[in-house]
Amino acid sequence: MLIKFVGPCASIALNIWKTHTENCQLHHVLMMINYDAIFFSQGLIDQLYFKPMYRTRSRWGRTPLAPFTILTFVLGYSLTSPQNYQQTGFLFFYPLYQDFSIRCLYTTGTWLWVYFVTWVMHYIANKKFSEGGYVILTGCALYAYVSHYFYIIIVAVAIIRPFKLDFIPALFVEMVLVNGFILITYALFVSIYMVAFPEEKKVKEEPAEPQNEPDNKPEGNDDKPEDEKPLVENEEGKEGEGDE
Repeated sequence: MLIKFVGPCASIALNIWKTHTENCQLHHVLMMINYDAIFFSQGLIDQLYFKPMYRTRSRWGRTPLAPFTILTFVLGYSLTSPQNYQQTGFLFFYPLYQDFSIRCLYTTGTWLWVYFVTWVMHYIANKKFSEGGYVILTGCALYAYVSHYFYIIIVAVAIIRPFKLDFIPALFVEMVLVNGFILITYALFVSIYMVAFPEEKKVKEEPAEPQNEPDNKPEGNDDKPEDEKPLVENEEGKEGEGDE
């Protein structure tokens, strides 16, 4: 389970070089790519050592460490929850905060939620419940990751700002509409792709029937000459001859 600390520690180390200098958008974009690379690297490590970690988690779940782990998560969430409204950078550049200590708490909180969501989804949703739903929900994961900011901005500019919605209604509208846009557009793109590049149906070719070759070999010993037939001796006859 110590492998789980690779990602959080790498993010904290990367925070040293993270700055919020103005007019350096390229730096911010490249840094976000580095943070994303850490997330992908941790995911790769988790897949390589999934079974040993799963066995360890299962053992821990049957010990007093289980409630202690839940309390630790709640404590970590309270410490890493972003409640500071000062020293913030641009909204769409991760991580958000300029101060190094707050930035480290922010990235650590991200890892807490990543691990929590991963374990919960593995427990309740690690099965193919529906073929169509499986393709849509799992296939659009990367598409949602790439495009969700675009739909967030559209909803904010077109609905939230003109109607001056408060935080709770705005959050509800963003969650519902953004996820709806992602699912609808992904299903549309998949439909267009399936029409443009239909799947080729593989026809199973039946194996050719073997041709019966004439068997020229004699069957049994019937066709053999009398001299070549094996001689079978009667054991009882032998015993009878010995008695005589």
